[in-house]
Amino acid sequence: MEAEMGSFVTHDIKEFDLKSGRSVKESVDSFLVTIPTVLGFILSLLLCGHLPLLSTHRFLVEFLLIGLPTVILVTVGSAYSYTYSLVVSVAILGYLYRNSAPKPPKHKYEVGKRPIVFTLLRATAYSGTCAAILAVDFPSYPTDYRKSRTYGASTMDMGIGLFVVTMGLVSKRTRSISDLKKLPKSVVPLLFLGLARTIVITAIDYHQDESEYGKHLNAFFILGFTKMMGSFYSLFVKSDAQLVGLSIGLLFLHELMLQLGVSQFVMSSEPRDEFLSANREGFSSLQGCVALYLLSICLARWYTSQDLLSYQELTRKLKKMLLVAILSWVLVFVSAFLTGIARVTFNFGYVIWIFAVCLSLILIYAFFFELKLVKTDFKRKKSAGDTELSSQSVPTFVESLNRNGLTHFMLSNFLTGFVNISLDPGHRNDLESVVILYVYMFVCAAVVFYMLKKGIRIA
Repeated sequence: MEAEMGSFVTHDIKEFDLKSGRSVKESVDSFLVTIPTVLGFILSLLLCGHLPLLSTHRFLVEFLLIGLPTVILVTVGSAYSYTYSLVVSVAILGYLYRNSAPKPPKHKYEVGKRPIVFTLLRATAYSGTCAAILAVDFPSYPTDYRKSRTYGASTMDMGIGLFVVTMGLVSKRTRSISDLKKLPKSVVPLLFLGLARTIVITAIDYHQDESEYGKHLNAFFILGFTKMMGSFYSLFVKSDAQLVGLSIGLLFLHELMLQLGVSQFVMSSEPRDEFLSANREGFSSLQGCVALYLLSICLARWYTSQDLLSYQELTRKLKKMLLVAILSWVLVFVSAFLTGIARVTFNFGYVIWIFAVCLSLILIYAFFFELKLVKTDFKRKKSAGDTELSSQSVPTFVESLNRNGLTHFMLSNFLTGFVNISLDPGHRNDLESVVILYVYMFVCAAVVFYMLKKGIRIA
């Protein structure tokens, strides 16, 4: 038995038991929902890569390739999402097979300290979140995509997990007490946004489902607390490699506490008469968030350990990542039957699932944007005489989100509230849903593109 409640979907625990194969299917389906966005990025570079990055014409064509499929496939065309992905994937692979340019005999692939794959993953998170937070208010949005109140691995359940990973990928391990002095610069803005959101929602009496993060907490608070706690915890290790052991240890300790009764309390209907009980979802998830955050830092440090890689070195690195991704998916399937997958508590199954999704997306992006879609830079190194290859520029749409991702996220939240108040999305037909959602996504993307064009960078 399923019941839709706002932006959530609840499952009858008797039917949707912890030891259920349903989460296995949901975890895979949710990952596949992101593929049309991935394909949009690839098509944008293939078809528009020859145009200047700041070209308005390039932005408009890219948004057509990215935004339109996203809007249709998360609403009225959701049943055709897999068909679209399969057809476009075959077309892209066929094109690359027939048009693969020969590489110089000696060349290096420029991975860099902030790889293009991390930028693409971040853009995937922002773009998907922008579409979902408004699309969920339309009747045409699939019920299975909505957030799970207890256990489940729906498409919208990925949101906060992807943001934790992308935050970790661009963060560094805290090495000393002096490094903590830089912490307020990144943590305070998040906490301020969280406080501002809580005050505004309370002031206008806007409905917020308390079973997501709690009565007072929200995603900004969770991200801010995660970064702060992760920075303190990382002082206990002496190398980036040791972060793996620390994160896994935290995750197992977190799961143990959940199994001892915390999980049952969080998902219960106990009254919210005290601050801790009122925000039990947010507080209970923090240790899992920190574990995922630290694991993401370690992944980033390993991936960027060398600036320049030969073809053999890069493919060897990607093969290792593929093995880890396969192992992660196996653990996801096992945990679906043992511990369940629960976003609300950031349990073991959820953390491993998000990590598996991110590794899979990074691998896809690395194959296309690091290996296949590269341009030759014929500047020769004095010492080795090698020819360096650097990745082509990312799509303009992606670069816009990379420069002002938080601004894009805040704008999408504001416009979501505006549409809900003024256009009553819950009573719109299919055509109206598609038009409203497309215009909304276009406005959000156009604002950050304009900022990119004018050299404005806020956050």
